[in-house]
Amino acid sequence: MNVLITGGYGFIGSSIARKFFEEGANIFIIDNLSTGKPSNISFTHQFYHLGIEDPHCETVFESNVIDVVIHCAAQTSVQFSLANPLTDSHTNIMGLIRMLNLSKKYNVKHFIFTSSAAVYGNQGRIDIQEDLPLNPLSIYGLNKKIGEEYCLKWQEYYNLPVLIYRFANVYGPHQSLLSGAVIPVLVNKITTNAEMVIYGDGQQTRDFLFVEDVATAVVKGVKAKLCGVYNLSTNEEVTLNHLLDVIREEGYSLNVKYEEDRPGDIRHSRLNNEKIKKTLGWNAAISINEGLKRCLQQINSNQNILH
Repeated sequence: MNVLITGGYGFIGSSIARKFFEEGANIFIIDNLSTGKPSNISFTHQFYHLGIEDPHCETVFESNVIDVVIHCAAQTSVQFSLANPLTDSHTNIMGLIRMLNLSKKYNVKHFIFTSSAAVYGNQGRIDIQEDLPLNPLSIYGLNKKIGEEYCLKWQEYYNLPVLIYRFANVYGPHQSLLSGAVIPVLVNKITTNAEMVIYGDGQQTRDFLFVEDVATAVVKGVKAKLCGVYNLSTNEEVTLNHLLDVIREEGYSLNVKYEEDRPGDIRHSRLNNEKIKKTLGWNAAISINEGLKRCLQQINSNQNILH
């Protein structure tokens, strides 16, 4: 099996690439190296230094018989999307359309789109299922919603098999600070002894999903030739204050400052994962306490987990 991962040197993409390699697949990577690092991957693969908006991406499909496309390349910061909506849309919409067109043209067998819980916005409820109406708060979430619609239309119009995973808050070692995600920020504050700003009272909740669990779900979905839209989550709520408690229990101190909520931030988020559990038999294996401890272990071993 020939698997192309866009954004394959990134935090999530590299983990997915590694899992497919372990399963015996041939790995091809498109990455513009804006945030991705070649050091994230140490196994045999073919690399193309391209942005997904670049017309030269067609050479990847011309030169290789690509069976599966895992589309991870994206601008992922909510705050950046609000400040730079044109740039966010250029990557997250136009880049996606190029990948969809090439996948259709070159008869790709399966297209996997990595979407986000950001498409839901504030639902007024905590247990979020796939059939709820989408109401994104940020440009990032809006463009993920639009991206899903494009994917489903390519499946409808052009018979491109599409699997859409709506990720909860993915975290793990080697996550970039540029993502704006809270866990790499927390770890960075520990290593730099800097003040940690929490926007809100710290009781806002997220559904934190360890990156290795994501990779397992993607591989299982491809093997099962799964199509449709699925939440990928632990189905558990975790407050930001709980993260601080775990860090302190591990012997680290943090100087925390609480400030006003930021526009575009979601108050509570927990994705119901019953659909993927019943359909694929997948369930998250790594708890937030265990996953966070793995991130903190990188500090103890003097490894830089941030880019």
